[in-house]
Amino acid sequence: MRERESHLTGEDLDAWTLGMLSAEKERELLAHAGACDHCAELLAAYLERDSVRPPAYLREEILEKSRSPQFQTVRTVRRVSGRMRLFLYSLKVGAALAVSLLMLFVLPGAELPEADLQRYFLEHPQESVTEKLRESGGRLELLLDRLNVRPKFMEYEENQND
Repeated sequence: MRERESHLTGEDLDAWTLGMLSAEKERELLAHAGACDHCAELLAAYLERDSVRPPAYLREEILEKSRSPQFQTVRTVRRVSGRMRLFLYSLKVGAALAVSLLMLFVLPGAELPEADLQRYFLEHPQESVTEKLRESGGRLELLLDRLNVRPKFMEYEENQND
């Protein structure tokens, strides 16, 4: 690469920003601007102007890269990843709803008609609300223990059959 002998001109800078310089000429221009204070200031002032446009080849480069298989793969992965997160969130909400409905209909006392519930509370007026909640909490704890033990028992049974 040869050293540039003259200072940069406006025409040189215009050609550079439009992408009309060869790679060799562009390297010479930038190397000279890096070594010459006058040209470095001229280049800085030129770049700070409002009329600076990106090089013409940049648009084509961006479009070409956006068509590449790697870029398309990343785009597809992001789109599928978003759908997968939505699907998993929907599964969580569905599972929470199923557990809520299961607990609502399986818990002891849930199947009692309204009249039976009123009779229960009228027959046991001496119990405070706190005591009744403790008793119901104990029933819930037993139910959850049963639900927790059942899969283990089924696993044990399957292992015994093998």
